[in-house]
Amino acid sequence: MLKPTKEAVDYYNQLIAKDLKAAEEQNLMLLELQKEHGTLFGGRPLTNSLRPMFLGEHTYQYIQDTVYTIRQAILKIAASTFNNRHTLDELGMQDWEIELAAIPTNVIRMSATARLDAFLTDYSFRFVELNAEVPAGIAYTHELAKIYHKLPVFQEFIKRYPIRFVSPLEHTFNGLIRIYHEEFGGIEERPTFAIVDFQNVPTVPEFHLIHDYLERMGFDCEISDPRDLECKDGWIYANGKKIDILYRRLLMNEFYEVKDECGAYLEGYKAQKTCYLNSFRSKLVHKKHLFSLLTDPEYTRVLGNDELKAIRTHIPWTRKMRERKERYRGSVIDLVETVYKNKDNFILKPNDDYGGHGVILGFQSTQSEWDEAIKSALLDDFVVQEVIEIGKEPFLLNVENDWRMMDTVIDLDPYLNGPMMGGCLTRTSFNNLANVTAGGGSLPLFIARYL
Repeated sequence: MLKPTKEAVDYYNQLIAKDLKAAEEQNLMLLELQKEHGTLFGGRPLTNSLRPMFLGEHTYQYIQDTVYTIRQAILKIAASTFNNRHTLDELGMQDWEIELAAIPTNVIRMSATARLDAFLTDYSFRFVELNAEVPAGIAYTHELAKIYHKLPVFQEFIKRYPIRFVSPLEHTFNGLIRIYHEEFGGIEERPTFAIVDFQNVPTVPEFHLIHDYLERMGFDCEISDPRDLECKDGWIYANGKKIDILYRRLLMNEFYEVKDECGAYLEGYKAQKTCYLNSFRSKLVHKKHLFSLLTDPEYTRVLGNDELKAIRTHIPWTRKMRERKERYRGSVIDLVETVYKNKDNFILKPNDDYGGHGVILGFQSTQSEWDEAIKSALLDDFVVQEVIEIGKEPFLLNVENDWRMMDTVIDLDPYLNGPMMGGCLTRTSFNNLANVTAGGGSLPLFIARYL
């Protein structure tokens, strides 16, 4: 746990513990408020913790500076190598992905809105991947912050520790509108949005939260399945309404599986009258092999000292899993042999998946399980990443009608809107995968202003 916030965390836990009857009542209140506010994932509430997540002001500013530095490193590597087919192959870009990414667009940024996913360590944080295609959670986090303000224990806490909240929802849509005007050339002062994804995904409640937020802000918004869109004179229409900004929550892999049913979706992108955010170029920086480039001297030669230091400090060594010699900790190694023999030091994960799907943790596997995982990874498109030391924070939780202090893994995920960091998603788990799709919870992050 980051030391400056320990006293605040301890105080919050004490407030819960001093009246457990009241805490039980507030727990029920928390669950009911989540149903009322619609912060549900696949029908279940996102959290059962009376305590949200806290960071000190100085820590938040340091994370913000680090995120900016790493983003600049990615842009430098992209500018110097992404026009090279060898680099695209290293990233694991497939021919159809390259073809879609090459469609001309006025949107300069490869990713208009992204999220760098990290784990908190005892005294710092380490990023493990970049979600650059369609990062979720912005509206859930926004609503959860409002919910916590209604809890008596939270109201008591902020009397001693003043806080502020940075809303990823506000930052994201302010950022998208800026890109629509500044890069895409959009002329509508209040553009009409469409949230586009399949309508049977567990995050559908978040689509409605975003819809309601945009409507409150004075923007028309539609929610649509990509297969139900129409394209007229180059413009996308959703539910009969002309769309200025298509907020793309549909993954490119999912689109490709049903591409024959999504003619209007692709036609509208090619016409470039409706602004798609993110654009198809986001796939270039979404692949997990991106971290292989960030930790490989062959690609980092273009970086400055500050960028190299940020990478060394905050990004674990990562490589494409394959038969090859690599440099690791100052020595040249046989990659496969080293990973075989040192399972406790590495994890394997698919290059292009999400939600913890397919992730294999060496230290939680038997040797035979690990050997089989490596064989499968060599036949597929996987990265191997060095294990990081994950810190834990104590949360006082009601577990099976008993209040227990639970050491909890914290996933800290800053949102990026261009060069700006706009709040964080924080996820919790009792195991080493904190993804909500893997069963983890989600909390709003508040910044303790004087810590």
